[in-house]
Amino acid sequence: MSEYQYYEFQAIDRPLTATEQANIRALSRRVQLTPNRAVFTYSYGDFPDDPMKVLAQHYDALLYLANWGSKQLAFRFPRSALDPEILEPYCTFDGVSLTTTSEYSVLNISPSDEEGLGWIEGEGLLAELVPLRAEIMRGDMRAPYLAWLKVAGYIDPSAQGDEDDAAEWAADAEDDDLAEPPVPAGLKELSEPLRAFIEFFDIDSDLIAVAAEDSPPLKQAAEPLERWVGMLSEAESSAFLIRLAHGESHLDVQLRRRLRELAGPQSNAPALMPQRSLAELAAATKQRKQHREEHERREAERLRLRRLEELAQREPSAWEHVTALISQKTTKAYDEAVFQLCELRELADHRGERAQFNARVDRIQAEYSRLSALTSRMRSAHLI
Repeated sequence: MSEYQYYEFQAIDRPLTATEQANIRALSRRVQLTPNRAVFTYSYGDFPDDPMKVLAQHYDALLYLANWGSKQLAFRFPRSALDPEILEPYCTFDGVSLTTTSEYSVLNISPSDEEGLGWIEGEGLLAELVPLRAEIMRGDMRAPYLAWLKVAGYIDPSAQGDEDDAAEWAADAEDDDLAEPPVPAGLKELSEPLRAFIEFFDIDSDLIAVAAEDSPPLKQAAEPLERWVGMLSEAESSAFLIRLAHGESHLDVQLRRRLRELAGPQSNAPALMPQRSLAELAAATKQRKQHREEHERREAERLRLRRLEELAQREPSAWEHVTALISQKTTKAYDEAVFQLCELRELADHRGERAQFNARVDRIQAEYSRLSALTSRMRSAHLI
């Protein structure tokens, strides 16, 4: 399989200047470049610089993927638009990190999950995920929490038969420090960007359902912004207006953050649920997975029996249809005939009439023995 690496950068808050674009173009002749976007695709070789450095200097979002399994999503935030302390609880494991400078905070989500992706195109993926950046700046921690779930080591390796890894995982999971971060509201009400995030990082749906049990509804009481604005001093109000006139990005986020600081702790804030340990999350996820799989098994069996009952009611015509298909002597008709015979075999097994079925199939094979294409298909399906 050919190697495939895809890097995409997006500038969201402002387009790159001509000089900045020249710097990006100098990195590689392979770049597809616009003032707001740069894409690098490699079949062989690697990105010629540190992508996180390029992000920090020029861009606001980065997506990387490779067909051997590596995936990465990173966002750069203006330091004034995001309190790093809000994100830090979700950055307790390798794979989710937060780097802060005097100007920016950079959230890097890069799980060490290299199981191989096959051939997957990166084009269009970042566009689906970019809205998460604005959600995070508004204080929505669902994406960082889901990233924490992905990298927290929640899967019990004993389920995969690796007892050594299972013992190490169990010891870690019992560590008092390994508890989940604050559970954000709205895990039962996922936005399209969050669904794309879950799909991109392949986050376990059973684990998300277990985590969502402690997640309050997303909609909370409206904040009394009109009353809070009155708490600003005249000088601070003027300063915000001047910054607005200059077109400063994310000023609404910064203003809300400042108003919340002035208002202090709010009585309408949701109560925090007790934090669960990794062991508790894993045990609950395993139980839910078992219940789901059992339900799916029962439902599949119910549908199978209904299908067989319907086939039994039209069994004579089904056999006639097989003969009619074979008589067409086309590849497609042979495939359909063999499929129908397999369905009739399943019905015979269900009734305990396999001997009668085999005898009837033997007669069909004898009658059409000169049709080698049909015989080959029947043999591949273990009908003869």
